[in-house]
Amino acid sequence: MARKTRKELTVDNAVNSSLISEKVYKTAVYVRLSVEDIRKKISDSIGTQKAMLLQYIQTQSDLQLYKIYEDINYTGTNFNRPGFTKMIEDVQSGAIDCVVIKDLSRFGRNFEETGHYLEQVFPFLQIRLVSVNDNYDSLTATLDETTLIVPLKNLINEVYARDISKKVQSGFKQKQNRGEFCGSFAPYGYIKNGDSFIVDEETAPVVKQIFTWVTEKYSDIAIAQKLNGLKITPPSRYRFEKGITKAKKHEDTKFWYKSAIKRITENPAYTGILAQGKYQSNFLNGNGRIEKNRDEWIIRENAHTAIIEKEIFDTVQKIRLQRKESVKNNKSNSNNENIFKGLIFCADCKKNMYRHKSRRADGSIDYSFLCNVYEQVDKNACTKKQIKETDLREALYYYIDRQIKLVVDISHIIQNIKKEHTYKEQNDTFDKQINELKQELQQNQRYRGSLREDYVDGVINEQDYINMKSEYEEEKNTLQNELDLLVSNKFQHDAMLSGENKCINEFRKFENERNLSAQMVSALIERIEVMDYNRVKVYFKYRDELNYILSYIGNKEQEAANATHE
Repeated sequence: MARKTRKELTVDNAVNSSLISEKVYKTAVYVRLSVEDIRKKISDSIGTQKAMLLQYIQTQSDLQLYKIYEDINYTGTNFNRPGFTKMIEDVQSGAIDCVVIKDLSRFGRNFEETGHYLEQVFPFLQIRLVSVNDNYDSLTATLDETTLIVPLKNLINEVYARDISKKVQSGFKQKQNRGEFCGSFAPYGYIKNGDSFIVDEETAPVVKQIFTWVTEKYSDIAIAQKLNGLKITPPSRYRFEKGITKAKKHEDTKFWYKSAIKRITENPAYTGILAQGKYQSNFLNGNGRIEKNRDEWIIRENAHTAIIEKEIFDTVQKIRLQRKESVKNNKSNSNNENIFKGLIFCADCKKNMYRHKSRRADGSIDYSFLCNVYEQVDKNACTKKQIKETDLREALYYYIDRQIKLVVDISHIIQNIKKEHTYKEQNDTFDKQINELKQELQQNQRYRGSLREDYVDGVINEQDYINMKSEYEEEKNTLQNELDLLVSNKFQHDAMLSGENKCINEFRKFENERNLSAQMVSALIERIEVMDYNRVKVYFKYRDELNYILSYIGNKEQEAANATHE
């Protein structure tokens, strides 16, 4: 049996046939589990949510799974969640046109932000939303469901979240007042035993040594370096290895840092005191917390065995206070802003470099950036690097100025290109190719829709049915991939060569500036890596966009050169 003949038999009847396949949506499954869900040990686990939603998709012929996105230990009261963020990126790129969730509370419990996505972002991007337990499908929803019921459920979810937050805080406070420990794990040096602590014989000696070093006037940095030199496992890595915490991020923790030394030497728990309520947390606001005054702490004396004598602890606190006062008194009155904050990294260890202040003999101040790992953690873990801030400013302005001039030239070239007839022809070509692919996909859907009936009616045998079904599926996937790529290219083409191009506009904002500014650095620089011998590597924002434009211009120039030689 010839495949071509089967297509010819199908085409005439395809237009009005009820067998025509409906649009197939590239579907994202989104699941979420909050800290409170885990604490309550509810049955609505991530696995349960996935199984339920995957089973639902299997029953819907117009839904095709694209990817599962998940967030574990993330509150629904804000949208700062990695899984959700990645899903929205894929939505914006066109990879997804449908999102399936268990219920609206899994999507979010913040009335305003949830409403923004469901009532503005998704409709604008033509994204279909299915909430299985709410029996809501934006494709078939009535006006009342969209404008009344969904917003009402979102409001109820936010009220529920607020109520849970208050109840959890109240429950914690009652336990704290009874002298029960409410934290996840004991301080380093102790092991959690029910609601109290017992001494950890393996790590308690390290705690004692840290306090001894402070009394011997070692700085926090020097103590961290000593511990790293002795290859002593840092607290978070130790807890992970002992199974106290299962957070994978601690598995690769290698070093002690001065922050860990500060935390240990300021914690009164080592004198046998259980001090709780140091911070005020709000589950509604995610991980945000506010430090409370010491007189507001809930303190229980002699709650567990002390590792450090009170006299030694008090001595250490006096030393720490003296250091703080000394640092405060030595601070310069000048308001020298660090415009590179969070942008300077060591090229080898990839860690943030810190800003070091030094005073010259004449009293003037110099700033440099140094590798934090080499200087403050372990000199064997990286190499020495130092670059003066004045040198960095000079080099960076040179880099940025060159980039701005390049972008200005590019913008002029783009204006000329857009005046050419070939620019419009390129857009017309994109539109034509996209329409042709869409028509081929529609035809493929018609063939696939009638194939099953042909098999049932005996027009084709089982082996032909299997072979043809496989061919049509492969053809569909190929066509869809081509269409996705073409739509993406057209979008990129339009966006990059548009007069509203953000990349070009951002650079041109600083076209007339003659000095490096914080606004310039923030707007244009993504990352700066410092290498040996004061060499730097600058990563600009919008570099992919600029490369696309330069590639396009290069192709146009090559076409023009070829036309000249013909």
